[in-house]
Amino acid sequence: MGKVIIFGATCLAILFMGVTASSFRTTITIAENPWEQMSQRCQMEMQRAQNLRSCEEYLRQSTKFTEEGRYMDQQSGDWRQSFPRCCDQMEQMQDEQCRCEGIKQVMQQEQERGELQGREMREACKTAQSLPGLCRMSPHQCHNIPTPTFF
Repeated sequence: MGKVIIFGATCLAILFMGVTASSFRTTITIAENPWEQMSQRCQMEMQRAQNLRSCEEYLRQSTKFTEEGRYMDQQSGDWRQSFPRCCDQMEQMQDEQCRCEGIKQVMQQEQERGELQGREMREACKTAQSLPGLCRMSPHQCHNIPTPTFF
């Protein structure tokens, strides 16, 4: 009788450990990466918003001023034209978080190209951080865009 109780307790313990282990494995298998989903969703939003090309133009143009306040690079257009187009493109992005992720991606591309450096890059980053707010949409600030600290 004692052996039957020990055998039964051992079987219950093994069964309990098996259930615990399989539920743990199930939890790991079911869990998904929310950043991966967000990136895919934002990529679709970016395509719909034409990759925020006008925002890229605006951010590049808005830093090209002389000390007298005149726009320096007349070849690439006027920031007063690209700004409303930028706002229109951002408005096409329904997900607010994707707006900031898109703007961050635009700034990373600008940094990789090396077209903006030093003070111009710092100013463009500050403008990029507040770009949705300038367009009167949410979020008003993009906190995911770092401002370079180099001189």
